[in-house]
Amino acid sequence: MAIDAALMHDMACRYAASPTQDALNRALEACLPLCALIAGRFLNRGAEYDDLYQVACLSCVSALKGFDPERGLKFTSYLTPTVTGAVRNYLRDQAPLLRAPRALRQQGMEIEKAREAFLNRHHAEPTPRQLAEALNWDIEKVLTAWNARSAGRVASLEEADESGLTLADRIPFLETGFDDAEQREDLARAFRILTEEETHLLFLRYTKRLSQRDTAARMNKTQMQISRMERRILAALRKELTEKT
Repeated sequence: MAIDAALMHDMACRYAASPTQDALNRALEACLPLCALIAGRFLNRGAEYDDLYQVACLSCVSALKGFDPERGLKFTSYLTPTVTGAVRNYLRDQAPLLRAPRALRQQGMEIEKAREAFLNRHHAEPTPRQLAEALNWDIEKVLTAWNARSAGRVASLEEADESGLTLADRIPFLETGFDDAEQREDLARAFRILTEEETHLLFLRYTKRLSQRDTAARMNKTQMQISRMERRILAALRKELTEKT
């Protein structure tokens, strides 16, 4: 069954005007294809599809009961982030991410400082061996700390933006067929091409969940500049992931 946004909105409005069980059932039936699509986006993340679909449907019922047509919002614009957030929260509760130990986080910060100093001096990205020499560490310590920091950055970007989409949702690397752990590792490696400003932009948008307008205010830029930067960053990450796969 195809997704029909106009039908979903119409049925949601009918239920809001006359909240009977029959109207709710009809509205839910119209929304089931979208629930199935959202549930399918989260496959291979540690939960069965049927469980994800059930969570999506229950969230859809809640969305229908909470929808107010008087606000002038299209129902799909309200439904999509609501259901997506519910499924994402379910996965987070079922399989919480492990945080890197405090010592590794501290080492990651030291690596970032050394990286910035190298960039300012040489105008080029340092190799792991150059970082090891700058910090007087062995190469294994550098690689371990750097990988932990990169993985942490990726994990912190699991939150959805105002459209209900995460960074991973906006980059089609999930279509490669890799399992979730490998996808995270690939994205962590691709993340190394970003500048601190670009990383900060993604942090504000996908971790802090700020709108482009609020992000622009935080970064002292216009909303148009933020929009262009974000498109450029996503394009660069897509290119990096495509070339590595």
